[in-house]
Amino acid sequence: MVFGHHLVGGPVTFNDSLGLAKQSHSSFRAEGAENAGWAQDLLNVNVTHLRPADYSRQTWKNGGGTTTELARDASGERWLWRLSIANVERSGPFSDFTGYRRIITLLDGPGMALSFDALPPVVLDVAYRPFAFDGALRTDCRLLGGPIRDMNLIVDDARVAASLDVRMPGAMTPLAFAVHGCALLHAIRGRFDARVGEGQVALQPGDTLRIDNGSGETLSASALGADAVLAVIAITRR
Repeated sequence: MVFGHHLVGGPVTFNDSLGLAKQSHSSFRAEGAENAGWAQDLLNVNVTHLRPADYSRQTWKNGGGTTTELARDASGERWLWRLSIANVERSGPFSDFTGYRRIITLLDGPGMALSFDALPPVVLDVAYRPFAFDGALRTDCRLLGGPIRDMNLIVDDARVAASLDVRMPGAMTPLAFAVHGCALLHAIRGRFDARVGEGQVALQPGDTLRIDNGSGETLSASALGADAVLAVIAITRR
């Protein structure tokens, strides 16, 4: 069983890459990746297995939490997108991300209430339900009873279309979709067997699989336990 897109209070943009496709290539060529887990190259497709030791962590200047950056596209003068997980210890304002669109989803904790300068307030107190909003909005976060952990996808909406979906599969039919551009799988909970072509990756809790330069290759993932939860991100250039 596959759980579909969850949406609360705002439009999350989902593109057309979440469909089945035939595998176009079958062989991998290994590349060095000393600082990025492991990487393999499927012709022009780059596949990188990131583990928690590969992520960068930063404490907020206001002392209200920490951000763990899982991945980003830093090409050009300003990055196209960033995927991160935040540990929020206390209430306070969000950072200004003018020029970007944010998709946020609660992972752990009692939740948060977001108030905006130009939108009605939104309560996010159910895990794994993405909510999208303009990063330029002045946004204040009020915790609903204690610290939380959330996932953030921040994208340059003028240059890329992006989606964030959370799958709670249980004994699921394997997820499979065609990669056009970039795709990421993040094991929020549990373990997964992920495959690109004939290449196989064992994702442990907290691992991320990143695929760049996709042109229709099939990415699939099977849960290895009933408690497994997977974040699925698709990013394509406009």
